[in-house]
Amino acid sequence: MACERWREILSAQLDGEASRSETEAAEAHLNGCAGCRVWFESAAAVTRRARTQLAPRVPDLVEAV
Repeated sequence: MACERWREILSAQLDGEASRSETEAAEAHLNGCAGCRVWFESAAAVTRRARTQLAPRVPDLVEAV
């Protein structure tokens, strides 16, 4: 499936790892591929949720250090 390549680039874009030319080409692909647009929106939502979760409470180790 040709879209797998684009989805890899889009995933790299979400992680800040895609080059400018890859990002531009992937954006152009999104304009013509509804399936990849849906996939990208879903992946972007998952990435946002993963990056914005509250940090778990950890014990205060200042005294021990």
